Amino acid sequence: MDRQRTLSSSGVPQLLLLGLLWGAIFPIARIGVEAGADPFLLVVLDLLLATAVMAPIALVTRTPRPPLRTAAESIGLGALLIGGINLPLYWGLRIATGGTASIVYATAPILSLVVLWVVGTSAAIHLRQAGALVVGLAGVVLLGFAATGSSLVAGLGALAAFGIGAACQGVGAVLVGRARPKGEDHWGLTFQFVGGATAALIALPFLSRSPALPLSVPTVGSIVYVGVFGVVTGYTLFFGMIHRFGAVRANQVTFLSPVVAVCAGVLVFGERFQPLEGAALVAIVIALALLQPSSKPAPTGPVSSDTRVSEAEVVS
Repeated sequence: MDRQRTLSSSGVPQLLLLGLLWGAIFPIARIGVEAGADPFLLVVLDLLLATAVMAPIALVTRTPRPPLRTAAESIGLGALLIGGINLPLYWGLRIATGGTASIVYATAPILSLVVLWVVGTSAAIHLRQAGALVVGLAGVVLLGFAATGSSLVAGLGALAAFGIGAACQGVGAVLVGRARPKGEDHWGLTFQFVGGATAALIALPFLSRSPALPLSVPTVGSIVYVGVFGVVTGYTLFFGMIHRFGAVRANQVTFLSPVVAVCAGVLVFGERFQPLEGAALVAIVIALALLQPSSKPAPTGPVSSDTRVSEAEVVS
């Protein structure tokens, strides 16, 4: 019982579930793009569906509606974090694979840690933190070389797009943690999805002159999975982890995405498991283990500014 309580308080179950949900987004989103759907229209529909699902949840649960200023802040955060993650992702998926995307997005925890250090929330980047992040990043890079035959540098435009998305995730997670120290409720999530959808709608005319949307099972399935499981369920877990454990720990989910991609390839598509992939998975597991707290976890409820635990203390 104590062991289960310790695992839950450290966020391991949430991290594994979120890694499974988000890891599957990369190949499923690619399926929708390859079926002929415009990638940016897919983003718009994904986020509109997520809004349509989350708003009734907020109404049914009688979540108090936030003040106009708070709602506007959530819309802005959603435009950066959710829109900023998904628009570059879908743009790059026209050129590169979902596996490559998951590798680049795995830099998000490092970016969060650097941002926290720059803004002064984290007093220093501890050796254990830095070593764990380097080991984890090395693991996902090994997976990339195993999957692409060392052709990871192909498609520089796609890599640049994925890099922008990873930066939005790393920086956005920090901003959400600082702007919403008490967490984001159902209305907050709804307005974040509105912000992401608005950003996608504004960008759509500039990025796609004639958006196509063939009504096929792959296209509709991609929209439903990403909108309901990837966005609604995924971001509910993600924002909860930011609140409880901080941006760096929450972004560790990006280390798991390539693992999900490899396992899906082996178990579902019958791909051969390579020794290099085994070494990469070991590196990722070691990194995640090192980044788990060695002392008591951060408080799980609302924390005052006087008792707030820094990111460095949480993951050290």
